[in-house]
Amino acid sequence: MVSYWDTGVLLCALLSCLILTGSSSGSKLKDPELSLKGTQHVMQAGQTLHLQCRGEAAHKWSLPEMVSKESERLSITKSACGRNGKQFCSTLTLNTAQANHTGFYSCKYLAVPTSKKKETESAIYIFISDTGRPFIEMYSEIPEIIHMTEGRELVIPCRVTSPNITVTLKKFPLDTLIPDGKRIIWDSRKGFIISNATYKEIGLLTCEATVNGHLYKTNYLTHRQTNTIIDVQISTPRPVKLLRGHTLVLNCTATTPLNTRVQMTWSYPDEKNKRASVRRRIDQSNSHANIFYSVLTIDKMQNEDKGLYTCRVRSGPSFKSVNTSVHIYDKAFITVKHRKQQVLETVAGKRSYRLSMKVKAFPSPEVVWLKDGLPATEKSARYLTRGYSLIIKDVTEEDAGNYTILLSIKQSNVFKNLTATLIVNVKPQIYEKAVSSFPDPALYPLGSRQILTCTAYGIPQPTIKWFWHPCNHNHSEARCDFCSNNEESFILDADSNMGNRIESITQRMAVIEGKNKTASTLVVADSRISGIYICIASNKVGTVGRNISFYITDVPNGFHVNLEKMPTEGEDLKLSCTVNKFLYRDVTWILLRTVNNRTMHYSISKQKMAITKEHSITLNLTILNVSLEDSGTYACRARNVYTGEEILQKKEITIRDQEAPYLLRNLSDHTVAISSSTTLDCHANGVPEPQITWFKNNHKIQQEPGKRLFFLAFIISHLSSAPFSLNIPVTCFQYV
Repeated sequence: MVSYWDTGVLLCALLSCLILTGSSSGSKLKDPELSLKGTQHVMQAGQTLHLQCRGEAAHKWSLPEMVSKESERLSITKSACGRNGKQFCSTLTLNTAQANHTGFYSCKYLAVPTSKKKETESAIYIFISDTGRPFIEMYSEIPEIIHMTEGRELVIPCRVTSPNITVTLKKFPLDTLIPDGKRIIWDSRKGFIISNATYKEIGLLTCEATVNGHLYKTNYLTHRQTNTIIDVQISTPRPVKLLRGHTLVLNCTATTPLNTRVQMTWSYPDEKNKRASVRRRIDQSNSHANIFYSVLTIDKMQNEDKGLYTCRVRSGPSFKSVNTSVHIYDKAFITVKHRKQQVLETVAGKRSYRLSMKVKAFPSPEVVWLKDGLPATEKSARYLTRGYSLIIKDVTEEDAGNYTILLSIKQSNVFKNLTATLIVNVKPQIYEKAVSSFPDPALYPLGSRQILTCTAYGIPQPTIKWFWHPCNHNHSEARCDFCSNNEESFILDADSNMGNRIESITQRMAVIEGKNKTASTLVVADSRISGIYICIASNKVGTVGRNISFYITDVPNGFHVNLEKMPTEGEDLKLSCTVNKFLYRDVTWILLRTVNNRTMHYSISKQKMAITKEHSITLNLTILNVSLEDSGTYACRARNVYTGEEILQKKEITIRDQEAPYLLRNLSDHTVAISSSTTLDCHANGVPEPQITWFKNNHKIQQEPGKRLFFLAFIISHLSSAPFSLNIPVTCFQYV
């Protein structure tokens, strides 16, 4: 409805009157009177409507919207009327009235200061009947959208041009909504009123009327509106920085479901002067959501424009807001400081390290990082620039150096730089541990002098300490280097009396592979006790250790098989197998036999029969009264504690037949000068080895003290057709 105001003040001046209040005591004004009585009036389309309003004060008209647009058809005449011309009259004339002029026509007083109630008015509803147009608004092809909220009143505004027209409300596809006077009410002035709308009313609704046998339809599409605000964002949530005189543009974005509409407003520091211009638009291209935009723009920003800018979004009871702060600067500037200290430290092997400075600048400067005077990002692909930080990926020792940040705002000729030193600390590494390729420990001969070395590298330079961990004397199957929690290690120095006697412990610097390394040497003066020497290298980054298994052996190479002598048939075969007790276990004697081209192992003696000494285990094998069938390959088998490998040492045994003694060379006569010396040789052979006795003139010769006769014993090696060597001791005598 649109209101038409008359010029009451001018009229009063002409009539030399005041706005009446009914009486000097401020009594209530009488309602204005309309020339047409009743609440409604029906007239035919094409006729002229005459309607007069008479009242005791200046008044105005409220008319249907379409009437207000008919400036040529509509006229309003004002005049003084009544007794003595003390009343106010206004005559409304609408020529050739049309169906869409149907609606409320009301006359109401202008606001009266002494009246504390609502403005007093009189109204009448005028139907402009048109048999060819039963509905005021016709939406026959494109339905009109009606917003609805479940649980609230819903009006389907299919108003008619005559109160006598019967209207039916239908819902696509086949439902008919019948007025019941309670939930669904028909009102010819408003349409269908549904007091409590539900989801059932969502969809296409049609009002139908039949006039003179012709069916008319007008369509409405109900749209269920929600108040959900999914998200509100501002284009620059972080503080906005601007130079004075520049333009500020802030974009506020609200995301909602398709059925939601919002109101977006801004608040800002200089709002009273209305410095901002705001543009709004909606993006409905997304099939799942609506996106609303509100863009605030302020030209030539001044100091009074700095402060908090807030975008508020409202949809019914729902509300969300987002804000940002705006800073105004008079000129470009750069300040840069160390974030902590000038000298920084990190650790080699770190996945990434951020080298950053504390920078305040506007506008944002160009950033370049140098390492030792050269562009860092060109020096290595592991260097990345992020804002005012330099990211070093996979830190190595080579990343140590001087780093300089260069900051420049070229358009304002502002430049700054700052340098920081980065130290890359390195966890200690022991050189011998890295290059060692021996799977099992070395053995050290009993009583020997040994030199042990640990060479370590790290940043800062590591310190090296030596420790001694003794082996358990009750060691059986457990490895010595498998320490239990209750076993103790002892720190060593040159005067330590733990374990073996220490000759010296020294430390020096050595250049190895181009790096300064710390070399520590421990000298064992007398190797007597088995155990573990441990060198520990440590610095502020960490600690690393190297275990040196120090196993004393009284057996050559830690594994030895011994044959007392090659036996003759009927004698005893005596073999012994001695192994280092810290390196081997599961000692067994086996006899190797070949059966059907397969070598068979026959166990003939096991470790439970062995003798355990301080440094070794000995397993003896004795076969009494051997025969020729006892010949063969005898092997001692032991398992390496560290590798799990089985080691064999073999001994070929051939049992010899017995053979009577015989001379290899007959004795011959010797002529000897007086006071000279001579030697008589006796070469004999036999199995077993013969015992040789010398006789002179059939008397057994015996060596006695003080005599000039003595015996010399030596070995003659005699080769025969037998597959073995025979060593025979022969006794000789010599006159002196």
